[in-house]
Amino acid sequence: MMICFLYLVIAIFAFFSPETSAAMTWNYNQANISLWVSAAAYCDRSTYLSRTFIGPTLGFVATKVIFDNLSDTTGYMGYLPSDKSIYIAYRGTQDVANWISDLDAIKTPYLSYPECNCSVHKGFYQAEQKVISGIVAEVTRLRGLYPTYSVKVTGHSLGAALAQLTSMDLLKAGYANTVINFGQPRTGDQAYAKFATAKIPTIRVVHNKDQVPHLPVTTGMEYYHVCTEEFESANGDFKTCNSSCEDITCGDQYPLAQTNWDDHAIYMGLVLGCEAVTK
Repeated sequence: MMICFLYLVIAIFAFFSPETSAAMTWNYNQANISLWVSAAAYCDRSTYLSRTFIGPTLGFVATKVIFDNLSDTTGYMGYLPSDKSIYIAYRGTQDVANWISDLDAIKTPYLSYPECNCSVHKGFYQAEQKVISGIVAEVTRLRGLYPTYSVKVTGHSLGAALAQLTSMDLLKAGYANTVINFGQPRTGDQAYAKFATAKIPTIRVVHNKDQVPHLPVTTGMEYYHVCTEEFESANGDFKTCNSSCEDITCGDQYPLAQTNWDDHAIYMGLVLGCEAVTK
């Protein structure tokens, strides 16, 4: 009887432990909220805390500006009562400083989880590390006010890569979370992709021939994606891709030479920019 009880306790702990992860099921409405939250990150950061959120983000309360002057890493945090969730959202690439982060594709050891024995994009990781302590502190504060709220991380383009890295550090700090992001570039090597996939329930939306998810490349640079990819076709149909994380029937069906920037700018029919989500 005692042995059975111990097994039960272990099973319950494993289920609720922040060190475990489960596959995330595609939910269009949830993704649409994250998309609008991501689009609002393109607004002027001076307006984050005073802006009126509309559409599926109606009622969102922004509480913190994320900003690092050197890397120009930018985003915001807040909570959405209708969704009972705390959100961390990063802005995508917007200026030269961001491109420096994008193009610094040298790998660096992933020190957040030494047991991973893996490497990540140096530019992305350094940018995320400059702001993560303030993000963890704000999540701690908000969870103190709203202990039942979920923690969700999102972003578009460069912001998606920062969101993915942030999700891992939040988990390390004890906060289970989920990620839905858009047009994410590859963030680390194959060991990192496998490790992160096992840790964080993630949906990585890729729109048709969007060029950014093809970068940095796998051949030669050896960068790989985390799972799970949700592929949006040119017709706006959605397909949940396979567990290879590099499904050749999804985004990888197109060679880099056939990709474009136009598909990077619009997801789920929404232009990723401030005007699309502002009255």
